[in-house]
Amino acid sequence: MPGYVIDAEAGRGGPLTGPRTGHRCRVLRVVGELNFGGTEARTAELLPRLVAAGTEVHLVTLADRVGPGPLAGAIVRHGGSVSPLPLDVRFPARFRRLLRLLRPDVVHVDCANFSGVILCLAGLAGVPVRVAHFRGDDNQHRNRRQRVCRWIWGRLLRMSATDILGVSPSALTCGYDPAWRDDPRCRVVLNGLDLDRLRTPTGDDLRAVTGAAPGDLLCLTVGRASPEKRRWLLPPILAALRDRGVSAHAVLVGPRDDADDARVRGAAAAAGLADRVHLLGPRDDVGALLRQADVVVHPSCLEGLPGGVLEPVALGVGTVAADLPGVRFISEHLPGVTVVATDAPPAAWAAAVLTAAGHTATTDPAAAADRFARSVFSIEEATATHVAIYRRPEGPPRNRVVGDRSRPRAGSERWDR
Repeated sequence: MPGYVIDAEAGRGGPLTGPRTGHRCRVLRVVGELNFGGTEARTAELLPRLVAAGTEVHLVTLADRVGPGPLAGAIVRHGGSVSPLPLDVRFPARFRRLLRLLRPDVVHVDCANFSGVILCLAGLAGVPVRVAHFRGDDNQHRNRRQRVCRWIWGRLLRMSATDILGVSPSALTCGYDPAWRDDPRCRVVLNGLDLDRLRTPTGDDLRAVTGAAPGDLLCLTVGRASPEKRRWLLPPILAALRDRGVSAHAVLVGPRDDADDARVRGAAAAAGLADRVHLLGPRDDVGALLRQADVVVHPSCLEGLPGGVLEPVALGVGTVAADLPGVRFISEHLPGVTVVATDAPPAAWAAAVLTAAGHTATTDPAAAADRFARSVFSIEEATATHVAIYRRPEGPPRNRVVGDRSRPRAGSERWDR
């Protein structure tokens, strides 16, 4: 990506710096690091529509390298720049130099409460719109030092943010403040899902790839290999299905990790199902693979608004997922989600798999896609909401869930722009 990275250390810009043309709104997105997660995928899908609506998007990653994932490439293809700015003692000065080079209208940060630090710098530089975006439910245990840091960052966020977004109500409740509805800067902005991306064809027949017989149940899971995704639960679930007389295969799609892959394989060997658990790695044809599945299993115990549930539901594929607030939120708006207690035994998951497979068998995929396109999860609604935030006239924002027409609540003080 040489030539597209802004050199904030030397004070020089690449070919994309300098005065903006026309009435385009310049946005600087800041993320912690780039990988193949849902945040990067959803932002990359949204990007072409934002650009078409007159938005110019640049990217900062708080790491010393750009990293994998689809977002950086999408930013460059649509006329933006990518700047890795590692968090070290030089970061504040380098970030302020970058702000002077780009002169953004908006700084939009996806770093939970640490967003307050970055938005404070943006406020001091005179950036008029400063957005903090909470992407997940924050239920992690912290030591005393971490709690103190989080409190300080949260205070800075309250001082500096003009808009505070969450991908679900629970993301704001857990990440920002249980009383977020009393803050007029807060709103839920649901992840929009690009259905066109799920229509990419594949040359693979999953039954041929896995050796599954015509009557075998194909259970698919999509997600990166990380501990909170709990992919190692798939083999015990297959074993519980076997105990019910159901022959099944598990197909795992997503970026690899040697340690996590080894744990999955170990669980499969322990259950005597090593030949029925298939790790396919990252794929560009996820939609086509999902359409071949009988059921999707999403055992993750930490999510915001999980794309691993939204995607199969949009295609009419029954999905089993752990009982998390974001999963419940999806199930309240769309059919096809079977919720299981997070700590439920494999037998309970197996029973839910059979229920979800029944939904797949009785659902018309075209009808499911049409229903999804008209739902609050449509990417068109997400685009319109982002553009409205970026170009909002002066005045307090309204507090609401996108798609909810209820009256906003009175709120707290804002840092005067």
